[in-house]
Amino acid sequence: MEIIQKTNDPWAAMRIAEYRNLMLGRFLFIMGLRMMGTLVGWWVYELTNEPFAIGLIGLSEVIPAVSLSLYAGHVIDISEKRKLLLTGVTLYLLCALLLLGLSTKFTANFLSNHWITFAIYIIIFFTGIFRSFTGPSFGTMVASIVPKDLLQ
Repeated sequence: MEIIQKTNDPWAAMRIAEYRNLMLGRFLFIMGLRMMGTLVGWWVYELTNEPFAIGLIGLSEVIPAVSLSLYAGHVIDISEKRKLLLTGVTLYLLCALLLLGLSTKFTANFLSNHWITFAIYIIIFFTGIFRSFTGPSFGTMVASIVPKDLLQ
């Protein structure tokens, strides 16, 4: 990791390759999450034709995310941050693949719309659990990559 001499430069941290890679990864990760959230909301509305069902998606994600936030902070502080972040992102990918499997015609032949919607809520509940760990993990990674004098 190269040391940057000029400390009042706002772009100094971006000259660190590890930091650039982390920020690019975080940007792509968040873009994917936002797209997935929009698609899941549209999909649940298409299955149920009820606007209230869309609100339940947000509720099923925010309840575990908020409930576990203090515990997640403790776990992040005592754990290896990189390993925890990679585990969280991998579990998010697993949830996305489960949602992909639920969206197929094959699944629609075996499950009713009610059960598909219920499964979506369960998967989104688990993404809320993973969110409480992965969100803060990104922030702690910044502190371990960027030298202290460049953090402002």
